[in-house]
Amino acid sequence: MVTAMKPRANTPERWQAALQRAQSEGVQVRQLAGCGMWISTSASDATVAYEVTPWACECHAGQFGDPVCKHRANLLEKLGRLYLDPESDPAASATCTACNGRGRTPSTELYMGRRLDILATCWHCRGMGHIQAAA
Repeated sequence: MVTAMKPRANTPERWQAALQRAQSEGVQVRQLAGCGMWISTSASDATVAYEVTPWACECHAGQFGDPVCKHRANLLEKLGRLYLDPESDPAASATCTACNGRGRTPSTELYMGRRLDILATCWHCRGMGHIQAAA
């Protein structure tokens, strides 16, 4: 019997811990010159790199729906978009109801005449999992 995993928390404390792990383990993010895509080194396998964006990462945590990973934390910090204090976050802090804080929503796309079910970046929060709290 397969049971659904409970979504992991998307908290400033988890982002801080992820950034500290990335820094202590020597995880690096690099931008490819030709296409502008970001990649991140793996801390556990020197032959592996993950595609990483502010909204998603190809690492194991990202593949299993965890909104927080050390690769994204490192990238967001590099881009100046990692807000560890919710009071300082200009986009804080109400959980997006369109994606339930996951940053992705189920979608269907056509590719070469075939229907593909995918997880797309949430249009409402732009993949961040939270929206501007009402003033």
